[in-house]
Amino acid sequence: MTTSVRPFGTWPSSVSLDALVGAGVWRRWLCVDAGDLYWVESDPARAGRAFVRRHRLGRGVPEWVGDLAVRSRVHSFGARPIAARDGHVVVVGDDDQRLYRLTPGRVPEALGAPPRVARSVRHGAPDLDGHGQLVALRERDTPTGAIDEIVLIDLASGTETTVLAGHDFFGAPVLSPDGRRVAAVAWDHPDMPWDSTVLLEADLADGTSRVVLGGTGESVTQPRYGPDGTLYAITDPTGWWNLHRRDGEDWVDVTPSEAEFAPPPWLAGETSYAPAADGSILLTWTRDGLDHVGVLARDGGLTALEGPWTAVGGVAASEGAAALVGGGALFSDRVQRLEPRSRRPGPVVASSEPGLEPDDVARPEVLAVDAPAGPVHALYYPPTSAAFTGPSGEAPPAVLHTHSGPTRRALAQFDLEVQFFTTRGYAYLDVNYGGSAGFGRAYRERLRGRWGVVDVDDAAACVRACAERGLLDPARVVSIGASASGVTTLGLARRGVLAAASLRYPVTDLRGLAVAPARFEAHYLDGLVGPLPEAEHLYAERSALGFADELSTPLLLFHGTEDEVVPLGQSLALAAALDARGVPHGLVVVEGEGHGFTDPATRRREAAIEESFFARVLGLAPFDEGLGVEIRHAGALAPLA
Repeated sequence: MTTSVRPFGTWPSSVSLDALVGAGVWRRWLCVDAGDLYWVESDPARAGRAFVRRHRLGRGVPEWVGDLAVRSRVHSFGARPIAARDGHVVVVGDDDQRLYRLTPGRVPEALGAPPRVARSVRHGAPDLDGHGQLVALRERDTPTGAIDEIVLIDLASGTETTVLAGHDFFGAPVLSPDGRRVAAVAWDHPDMPWDSTVLLEADLADGTSRVVLGGTGESVTQPRYGPDGTLYAITDPTGWWNLHRRDGEDWVDVTPSEAEFAPPPWLAGETSYAPAADGSILLTWTRDGLDHVGVLARDGGLTALEGPWTAVGGVAASEGAAALVGGGALFSDRVQRLEPRSRRPGPVVASSEPGLEPDDVARPEVLAVDAPAGPVHALYYPPTSAAFTGPSGEAPPAVLHTHSGPTRRALAQFDLEVQFFTTRGYAYLDVNYGGSAGFGRAYRERLRGRWGVVDVDDAAACVRACAERGLLDPARVVSIGASASGVTTLGLARRGVLAAASLRYPVTDLRGLAVAPARFEAHYLDGLVGPLPEAEHLYAERSALGFADELSTPLLLFHGTEDEVVPLGQSLALAAALDARGVPHGLVVVEGEGHGFTDPATRRREAAIEESFFARVLGLAPFDEGLGVEIRHAGALAPLA
């Protein structure tokens, strides 16, 4: 096919705004019950809310299970909202946060009495045993603040018993196969769950509990009982989250390696491994920024599965069935069965396909770049089109993305937002700056006390390295950031690295975030910046509201009115400061949206505004006035060519 030469950033693309929004389907929280698969899937046709889907063994198309919107709001960020076993399916209702039993063709059955105040009791991470018992994480509002508890519910009688309490936070609880024990991770302020946690085990017969693993400087996560009653957990005494097995009173590292077998536990109930009845374990791990899937045999041999996955969201297994949800270069959030004996890839039962020809899909190059604090990892996607190419000798404009968290990571899987830009002739640089997960504790803790410094250094180093290789034009780098990555993005804008930036519900005032009512993160900044009031000067130095008089980069700000994590006032204050100084900017306040936009209509408008804003700042096209957004002080932008 003959290619035409057109300026980078102006290529006609088959990834339309409608395609971008329509492909915004996510699937996660996979469960296996006998041969049936259950998972939670967002539905663009129902305002992007999530519902349960089921694939029955030997059937074709998955089916929706009822019309109850499903979501856990525990700790504001949420938790796994579903459990399935022996024909029972229990979920957390999005609207009221109560537990429900789902039966196809019937009205959902609420478990337990409703609270006096709506949503004052929030559930998450349910788990079922084979004896009619359900255990769940419960967050409950009290006159002195919210508290966490682990509760046990008898499905027949509805009787509810608190089995673990007394810590600031709990993770996902699990029941032993004989229904006699419950295990759950716990931690207390000021630690975060990737800093220091303990694993508790409760005896349901006598009501006692004890610490069986973990402590200061050790992060235990994802406890799980095997079919034979063996207790497993992922923990990091070596600096890497490896899988451990309890052997008497001792614990044995069964995956000793410099690899991460779990993501950071922002959401209770992740499933990175699944013990099988034959003593093997289906598991996933991250090494050098890419995810892998394999089977750990009873004798300790680890066999990697051959498959196209580079980002795995979870695995699940039961007698006779196994599956995963994951993504690769040409797909995302694919639910795929695995052969129960060999664990080879089996049929795909649900997937988000690219809607692009393979020659139009940008594949990531894994980068390791030198930075002041050490090597930094990133993914680089080149501008890609089967029909168009840029002018010879010209480097493309680039979109720089820094993930939120900041302890999350960039995933090497097909993302239509990336392709939205690469098919238009932009490069896309996704940086796993120091602090990101997937590279061990030392890499993650590189950010301790230095948020707003190390992450900015690392992202700037990646831009420089790519510019030296001719992979991007350093004068035409625009950025997209969200939530915590607003700190990084605005720090880059302060240094003059960016030509423009779009910020979604960004952190602009670190001190305001530190004293905000978000319980889960109440002391997070103690480690990332420093404790207050001793570190007051650092909060001011690294907050955009503190250095607003140094900002001249054109900015877009998007923020929802119902954001409970980063208050709307943070964006309003920055917009006012930019306005006072005559800096070109746009402010979009979205009614009814919270921290993380869910309505496809919101996402469509956001993408349209971003694309047009970037094109205007880079001199590629006039801003679309029909989008209903005013770019304040637009006269200060460079004139169009």
